[in-house]
Amino acid sequence: MKNILSNSFFRTAAAFALLLSAGACKDDVALPMQSITLDTHAILAPSFGTTLSFEVRANCDWQISVTGDDTSWAELSRSEATGTATVAVVIGENTTSASRSLTLRVAARRNAAVAEELSFVQASSTAEGYLSVSDLRALAADGDYTVTQEVKLRGIVVSSVQDNNYYDGCIALQSDLKPRCGITLRTDETLYRNPGEELEIDLKGAVVGVNSETGVMELKPVSDDRVVRSETTQVTPEALPVTYAQLVSGDYESMYVSLDVQVVVSDLNKVLSDNVTVQTADDERFMLYARQNSAFGIDAVPVGSGRLCGIAGVYDGNSVVMPCTAADFAAMNSPRFDGGITLPYVLSIMTRTATNGDGKYIYYSGSNSTGSIDGVSATAMDGTGANITAKLSSSGGNLGFRYWNENSGHHNLPMKSWTSGKDKDYALFTFPLNETIDGPFRFSFGWSASGTAPANWMLSYSNDNAVWYTPAPADDPHFVIPQGKTVGSGKNFFYWTIDITPQIPLERRGTLYIRVTPFNQVTVNAGTVANGGEIRLHSCAVVEKVPAFNTERPAGALYFEPFDNLTTGLDYRHGDKLAAMLNFCGSDISVWDAAAKNGLSGTHVRQRPGYAQIGFVETQTVAQGSYTNSVGSLLTPAFGASGTLTLSFEAMAYKNTSVHANSGAKDLNGDLKSVVVEVIGGGTIDGAAKKVVSGLTYTEFNRFTLTIDGATASTAVRFTSEPASGEFSRWFIDNICVTK
Repeated sequence: MKNILSNSFFRTAAAFALLLSAGACKDDVALPMQSITLDTHAILAPSFGTTLSFEVRANCDWQISVTGDDTSWAELSRSEATGTATVAVVIGENTTSASRSLTLRVAARRNAAVAEELSFVQASSTAEGYLSVSDLRALAADGDYTVTQEVKLRGIVVSSVQDNNYYDGCIALQSDLKPRCGITLRTDETLYRNPGEELEIDLKGAVVGVNSETGVMELKPVSDDRVVRSETTQVTPEALPVTYAQLVSGDYESMYVSLDVQVVVSDLNKVLSDNVTVQTADDERFMLYARQNSAFGIDAVPVGSGRLCGIAGVYDGNSVVMPCTAADFAAMNSPRFDGGITLPYVLSIMTRTATNGDGKYIYYSGSNSTGSIDGVSATAMDGTGANITAKLSSSGGNLGFRYWNENSGHHNLPMKSWTSGKDKDYALFTFPLNETIDGPFRFSFGWSASGTAPANWMLSYSNDNAVWYTPAPADDPHFVIPQGKTVGSGKNFFYWTIDITPQIPLERRGTLYIRVTPFNQVTVNAGTVANGGEIRLHSCAVVEKVPAFNTERPAGALYFEPFDNLTTGLDYRHGDKLAAMLNFCGSDISVWDAAAKNGLSGTHVRQRPGYAQIGFVETQTVAQGSYTNSVGSLLTPAFGASGTLTLSFEAMAYKNTSVHANSGAKDLNGDLKSVVVEVIGGGTIDGAAKKVVSGLTYTEFNRFTLTIDGATASTAVRFTSEPASGEFSRWFIDNICVTK
C-alpha cells in the first residue's frame, strides 16, 4: 500500500508540473525594462574648487565610466550603485588657461546599451579677458579705482538677498576659497540672485573702492545691466574655515567663512539683532552682526557653542560675521566652551528683586508683554548654555512668554496659549552636557495652570531635538494638576518630579532636551482648552541623578541612622536657586516603607535626599500670608544599651530665601535655629530628660554631641522643637549615632 501511494503521488506531481510549464509557455511573465535617467546632462562648474552633484534615477544596477584627456581633477563620491542615488563630484581649482572637460557615462551593468551621458566642464581661472577678484582688489589698494580695460569678472553669490542680512543694495561675491577672493557688488536696484549662482560682470567703467559707510571694498558697475547670470551650474556655497586672526586681517572680507564660537554669557539674554558678541575657545571676541529686519533678527541667540558661518564683513570699523541664513548658526548647539551642566544642576527662576523680569540666575530676553514670543528665552547666567524656550498657540493678548516675580517665592514664567495640543505646544528645556549621564536621572520642576489651561501633561526627552522619547508610563499623563486648583493669589503652585531611565546616549559634549506638552485638552476647570489658558513654569528646573547612598557605619556604633533609604524631595542645600521649591519635601513618614522607617516613628517628618526634615509647612496650595507651622517629631527605636551613652547627630535649620522683603510671607524671618532632644525610656542629658540644642545654621549641617546618663535598654530619643506662637520650626537631621 505504501508503494502504491508513493507512485500515485509522483504521477500527480509530474502532471501538475506539466500544467504549470504549459501555462508558463503560453503566458510569459513580463519583466520591467531596465532604465536610467539623469536629472541633468550638463554641468558647467566654476573655476575654483567645489562640489557639485547629480542624481541617477534607475531601476537596475549601474556603473559610471569617466573619459577625457585628464580625469584626475574630478573625484566621484560613488561609481556604482543600484536604483536611484546621488553622485557628488569633487573638483579642485582649474589653474590652467583653458577650460577642461569630462564625459560621465552611466550604464546598466547587464546591458551597456541602457545608458545616459553627462558632460562636465570646468571654467578656467585665468581665461583671457577676465580679471580675478584678487587682482581687482589689488587695483584699488591705494584708493578708488576706475576700470578702463575691456575685462570681465566672475564670482559666486554667497550672501542671501532673501534673508536680508547684508548691506542694502549689495551682494557678496566670491571667486575662490583663498584669501582676497571676495568682494561686495553694489547695484542701483536690488538683484535677487540666489546663493551659489555665478554672476558675470562687465568691468569697463566700473569703480572699485572702500565704501566709507559700510567699511568694505565694493564693486560698482556702470549700470545693473552689466551684471548677468552666467551659464555656470548653481553650486552650494561652502563656508571656508578661518581663524580669528584671519578674520580680523581683512583678507577674507566679503567671503563666506566659518569659525567655532559661542555667544558670551552677558549677551545670552539678547536677540540676534542686538549685535551680540561671540568668542572663540581662546576668548577671541568679535560681533555676530544681524539686521533687525533680517529673516532671523528677532530670534533668540544660540546658547551653545559650535560653527558660525556667514560673510566676513565690517561694522563700526570692526570685523564681524554676518550670517546669511538661520542655518548658519544652527550648529551652535553643543555644550559651551565654559560649561555645559554637571549633575546635580539647578536652572533657577529666582528673581534678584521684587521686579518682574529681573532674574538673579537667568537672563530673560522678552519684554514681559503679550504678542509675539519669537526670540523669547530664559537662559542661565552661569555660562552652561541651559535655557528655556516655548512653542505656543494663538496671537496678540492670548500669546505670551513672560517673567514674573511672585510674592510667595514661586517666581515664574507665565506661558499662553495651549490650544494646538500635544507636541504642537510645549516648553523646551535645553541642557548642554559637561558630563555623561550614564544611568537613571531625575527631573524636578514647578508647573501650575489657570482654569482654561490643560490639566494633564506629559514629558519627553531627546539628544538631538528631533527624535523624542517618552519615559514610562507612555500611555498616561506624567503629572496632573488637580481639578479646580487654579493658580493665583500665591497658591496652587505645584511641584513635580519625574524619574527617567534614558533609552538613548546622553554623552558629554552632547545636549539633553526635555519637552513638556499637554497630554490632552482637558482643563483644570474640567472644560476644554481655550485661548488665554496659561501655565506658570515656576521656581526652578533640576536635573540630577536618581539618588543612592551608602554611608559607612561608624566603628563601635550601637545605633546608626544615616537616612540612606530616603531619596525623594530636593536638597535644601541648593539654596535660593530652588526659589519656593526650597520647601519641596518627599513623602511623610506615615507612608514610608519599612526600609525607609528603619524603626523610626514620628509626625510631620518628611524625606529629603539622604536626610530627613522635621517639621512641615504646606506651600503648594496655601498662600504665603496664611502659612501654618506643623511641628515635627522623630522618635528613634530603643538603643538596647544601659549606662552612659554618647549621642551625636547633624542638624541644619530652614530659612525661606525665596521671597523678598515686601512679600508678606509669614516665614520671612527664618525658622528656629534651636531644637529639642528628649530622652525617652530612662536617662538624662545634663540632669534633665530634655535638652535644647542651639547653634544650628541655615546653610550647612553641624554636628552636635550629647551625653546620656543612666540609660536603660529601653532608652530612645525624640527630636522635636518648641516654637512660640507664630514661629516656624522646620529643620533637618542626619547621621544619628549612639556609642557607649
